[in-house]
Amino acid sequence: MNTVTFDAFDELDDEIKQEFYEDVLAAIKDINECASILEAGADSQVIDRMFRALHTVKGNCNMVFLTQFVDASHKLEDLFSDIRSGEIDYDDIYGNFAVTAVNAIGQQIDNLIQRQGVDIDSLMRLENIIDRIEQTEQSSRLQIAEKAIIAIQDGHYHLELVAVDQEHGTAFSFLDATDMEFFQFIADQQSRADPQHENFILICESMALKLNAMLGRSIDEEQLKVAIIFICLSIRFIPVNQSASLSIEQIFFASGLLARMSSWGIASEVTLQINENHNGSGAPLALADEQIMPAAQALALAIEFSLSVLENQSLGYKASLFAAVKTINAKKETRFKARLIERFNQLIKSDYLNTQMW
Repeated sequence: MNTVTFDAFDELDDEIKQEFYEDVLAAIKDINECASILEAGADSQVIDRMFRALHTVKGNCNMVFLTQFVDASHKLEDLFSDIRSGEIDYDDIYGNFAVTAVNAIGQQIDNLIQRQGVDIDSLMRLENIIDRIEQTEQSSRLQIAEKAIIAIQDGHYHLELVAVDQEHGTAFSFLDATDMEFFQFIADQQSRADPQHENFILICESMALKLNAMLGRSIDEEQLKVAIIFICLSIRFIPVNQSASLSIEQIFFASGLLARMSSWGIASEVTLQINENHNGSGAPLALADEQIMPAAQALALAIEFSLSVLENQSLGYKASLFAAVKTINAKKETRFKARLIERFNQLIKSDYLNTQMW
């Protein structure tokens, strides 16, 4: 952190400094209130009020010789000048950004009043972020603003450390993301790179979750979802062959990655058992019957069902469905337990026959 002192400001009377501080706090409070009001819809009078409050922050900083604060505040004022003039259409994200940015400026001013270090680098990076928002094409501007909010809140001010999950309309920091946010980001990136990946996820996850919910020994849904994401990742790195099953290499790849991360042991174990057969002829552990986790059998069935559907998708919904059902039922008591096949057939009748699921 690059901290500096402000000698000209320090030489001012305490009364002047206190009056400046109170005026800035009042303006920041007004900006927060304006953003809340604007959540109900864009209002030119409220936008004008927000602009004037931002101008107050800048003007007050200028009067007490806080040049670096003036520069950051001026950039924010310019952004809302463009919104005020209609050059940029208002969106709630801009209001949230203004609140986040001005609160960050306010925190640095508070540090100054409390005689703590002021992080000039953060102020400079804030200027650069606002420039990025203004200079970005309209189609990407909101996305940049959303990333900027997270970058400022996290305190690193680097847009590159924030990702936007376009599928789910959220932004998150790579430094502060939950495992599921990060895994979902990986899945979404794969979907954009390979359209078939999205179809596989859609079919497989739906079937696996439905079957899992019917099991006597079900597992947490997130464990199952993560197992599917990493199976897809293994297919991406080690391309699947034409058969409706995964190779040992793909299973070791997915299970091995999961085993190296805390909290995902169940997902790792389920993945490792995908190629185990009910009759004990599977691999890599040659488990049989009750030795196999029920969720592993359910996931294996969902994977083979999905691969079969995709292989026959050109034939149409009903034809590809029937082909997949025939494939699965042919493996009763060899690949899959009879009770699981019964549950699968129940699902097909109740959920898949009369409603197109993909």
